[in-house]
Amino acid sequence: MENKKYLLNTDKVLFTPLEEEGVLYAIEDNKYISLNTTYTSIVQYIAEGLEYNGIVSQLMDEYEVEKEVCEGQLKAVVADLLAKGYINEATA
Repeated sequence: MENKKYLLNTDKVLFTPLEEEGVLYAIEDNKYISLNTTYTSIVQYIAEGLEYNGIVSQLMDEYEVEKEVCEGQLKAVVADLLAKGYINEATA
C-alpha cells in the first residue's frame, strides 16, 4: 500500500484516548464508540499525523507482530474509518 496519510474528520468525529483504550464520539449520530487497544493506537497515530508506513512501524513495535499481520489489521481499520467518514485521505 502507498505511504498515504489520513486525517481525522473532526466535523464528524472526536477522539479521546483513555489510558489504554479510547473513545470516538460520532457527532452526527450523537453516540460514543468504545475502541479496543489496537483500534485506539491506530486512531491515535492518525491523529498525530503519522503516514501509513509510520503507523505500521509503530504497531509492529508496540504489539510485536509481523508486518503482514499488522498491515492486514491496519487496512481493515482504515477501510472502516474511511467508510464511516471518520477519516479522510490527506491531499498534498
